[in-house]
Amino acid sequence: MTQVAFAKQHAQAPNIVLIVADYMGYSDIGPYGASDIETPSLDSLAEQGVLFSDHYSSAPKCIPARASLMSGLYPAKALDRGRGLPAEKNILLKSLKAKNYRTALIGKWHLGMSPGYNPNDHGFDYFLGFNSWTLGHHDHKTPRGEPGLYRNGELVSESGYLTDVLTREAVSFIRQSSSSPFFLYLSYSSALPPYQVPDLPKEKWHSGWDAVKARRSDYVAMVENMDDGIAQVLKVLAAEDKAQDTLVIFTYDHGGRHLVNSGPLFHGFDTLWEGGIRVPLIMRWPGKFKAGHTISAPSLIMDITATALDASGNAEKIPGIDGKSFLDVEQARPDRAFFWKNKSMRAVRKGKWKYLVDGYTQMLFDLEQDVGERENVFYRHPEVVVELQGLLKKWEENVSD
Repeated sequence: MTQVAFAKQHAQAPNIVLIVADYMGYSDIGPYGASDIETPSLDSLAEQGVLFSDHYSSAPKCIPARASLMSGLYPAKALDRGRGLPAEKNILLKSLKAKNYRTALIGKWHLGMSPGYNPNDHGFDYFLGFNSWTLGHHDHKTPRGEPGLYRNGELVSESGYLTDVLTREAVSFIRQSSSSPFFLYLSYSSALPPYQVPDLPKEKWHSGWDAVKARRSDYVAMVENMDDGIAQVLKVLAAEDKAQDTLVIFTYDHGGRHLVNSGPLFHGFDTLWEGGIRVPLIMRWPGKFKAGHTISAPSLIMDITATALDASGNAEKIPGIDGKSFLDVEQARPDRAFFWKNKSMRAVRKGKWKYLVDGYTQMLFDLEQDVGERENVFYRHPEVVVELQGLLKKWEENVSD
């Protein structure tokens, strides 16, 4: 199957719940092959929805990937370097607000807190979360030891394990959203340092920042706690009779490092090897997406943006962005190409081929035969290399640095 089966006509705009995990390995959840982590909620979500095997982030790190998710654009087109994502570039929020969606961001933002960049200025009606790359899971402090948890622009103090706090807020928001469709962006930091399990004694709340000393078992407990939170979100959707009218999306912002399991994928965070940019994607929309299917056609994080716009009745916004809606047959076109740029690395994927530049080394991989990127076939397929080099050059000329 190469595309999502979808009933194009829908009577009303759905609620949208977008759940994003951070800094995790491709095979750290059950549907993608986890062997030592139990994620029954995500297992169930995949059984009831559609799983994408070849889905990609737009970047191997947080800020550019999250900017693409909100804007539908490649990072170089969206970001105001050094400040974050300007509110006027948040095509997703602007469009949803135009359709009278009630909106909330709960969790990690990481796209700026100054005027014009903070979540409320972007159009979120409610924000409970943080802008730092991570927070202590128990004391909710930044890596500098400063308070970092905000509610609508004001620092607040909340008791409880951070993942549980975010889940509690998400459940409350869903319960309070009855008069209009809602968009919930639930951005968990559950797998990020410091590696602190939920039942960590208070005298150890300062620990866990050294990834070298951390244990895989701590990471496992943190991820399983996130899955418990997702279970509560799915449960309240059902209890409030909203499950049938809600598009639920789960993905990562990028790959992980240190304690993660990326399965067959090579490398991870901050690289353009598959382990850094290929991430899980699960989508459930009862009656619209056929349950239990796996989609192998390549896709990109901006396709999530386009799908949310399309589902909410904002299809007219799609031509201006770099994504393609999963509700559109064009999304799975075999001639689509995807591009990445990170430091001295460049990459492009088209069909089964991936051209990768890492420093001074050029490589070509057949991802259908070699998803682990172990066999460089650069010299065997010069015609493919020339084509992909040309596409990459043209793309770089069309996006600003």
